[in-house]
Amino acid sequence: MSQTLNKLFLICEQMISSCDMDYNDLKDKFIDTTFFDDYNNTRIVNSFLFNFSKLQDKIGAKLLKQLLYELKEIDSITLPMIDVLNRLEKLDIVNKDDWEKLREVRNLLAYEYPFEIEERVENIGLVLESYRVLKDIYTKVKDASKRV
Repeated sequence: MSQTLNKLFLICEQMISSCDMDYNDLKDKFIDTTFFDDYNNTRIVNSFLFNFSKLQDKIGAKLLKQLLYELKEIDSITLPMIDVLNRLEKLDIVNKDDWEKLREVRNLLAYEYPFEIEERVENIGLVLESYRVLKDIYTKVKDASKRV
């Protein structure tokens, strides 16, 4: 495994560690419209959403392409994401539909407004579920890297 790929895994592991702490704080809480009355809850949610988004970016923009490059499945890491996803799906590493759902959730977050509490509560549930999917993808990518 190259230094580049190894470094990407280390960065992702740090992000996952941060996400896991916040995820564990959130997963068993009853999240309703009064949840955000406590600033500590808002802080945890904001931290989780930030780290989730950064992790998804790192995996999508860097890790997936670097993995394919090192597996000698692509010649350049400048390949469009749709081509990356198609190749990963053929290799049974990433399900393209799962990745697209993750992107949709991330887009929901980007256009979320803090004063729309009901929408925010609903989106938190989606992100918590999406995080499990993202971690599954990461695990498959890490397993596939053993072929390098």
